[in-house]
Amino acid sequence: MDEETIIKEVLFKLDNWIVGDVDNSEDLLESNSDLYDDMTYNKKTSTEEILHFYDVATNYARSYTQLTDFSDIPISDTALILWTAGLLWRKYDVRPNEQIDESYPIGYGDSLIIQAKEMLKPYKKYSFNIF
Repeated sequence: MDEETIIKEVLFKLDNWIVGDVDNSEDLLESNSDLYDDMTYNKKTSTEEILHFYDVATNYARSYTQLTDFSDIPISDTALILWTAGLLWRKYDVRPNEQIDESYPIGYGDSLIIQAKEMLKPYKKYSFNIF
C-alpha cells in the first residue's frame, strides 16, 4: 500500500479524526478555517504520526506472527490498518486507571488491536523449543 492509502484507511477507522501538521502553525486547520473548527473534528494527527504508528504496528504484527513477509497473507493490509488505528486511539485515550481488570471495559483502540490479532491468528507460526 502507498502512504496516501494508508493514511486514508487509518482515518476511516478513527471517528472524525483529521490530518494536520501539529507542529506547524500554518497547518490544514488554519488554511481551511471555514471548514474546520473545534466542533467539527474529534482529534488532529499528522501524516508522519500515522506512518510511524503503521511501522510500529507492522513490527508488532511481525513479532506476533513470527513472519517477516506479509505478501502471502491477503488480509494483512486490513489487519495492519486496524492495528495502526488502535495504537493511535490508545495514544490519545486518557484513562484514569491503566490496570486491566473486570471493572474497566476494553476501549475502542484495544478492540481494534484485538480484531487485527484475530485476523492474523490463522497465519501465526508456533515454535516448540526444548532446553
